[in-house]
Amino acid sequence: MREWTEAITDRSRLDIMEGSPKAYLHDGDLNRIENNLAYLSERLSLLGYSIQIVAPKNWSRSDIPRVADIGRICDRIAAITQAYYAPDGYIGISDIRDKALDYRDINSIEKNLSGIKDLIDRMLTHSYLRRFTHGGLRMYTHEQIRKGDVAAPAP
Repeated sequence: MREWTEAITDRSRLDIMEGSPKAYLHDGDLNRIENNLAYLSERLSLLGYSIQIVAPKNWSRSDIPRVADIGRICDRIAAITQAYYAPDGYIGISDIRDKALDYRDINSIEKNLSGIKDLIDRMLTHSYLRRFTHGGLRMYTHEQIRKGDVAAPAP
């Protein structure tokens, strides 16, 4: 199984003004995003969620992301949240493909990925919820699960 790579979610206008490495979208950012998408889909698949595992694209320094590439990333995030749950603070990113990317868009992508990972981690460490299978939790909304408003599983 892949390893999670810590997301970068604090890019700012100051980074752009100062020309810091965080000001530019580069192959390292894209590979981290692709890897984290693969990590989440693999992890959810192992937990019994119906999610397609797609091999991440391996970006090089000479690659230039196209609208279709960013759209594919956004679609994969949407597929994960549809198969699992959207975390608290989920940021809608469906319109990213229709505009020029900026640092806030990349922050949003990485915040969503990080939020999904945190939600999975909390589910697996929650002493009550981890007794459920995916099928046992399917009937509940994310809000009900987050609040613990679920019925005890049958023995």
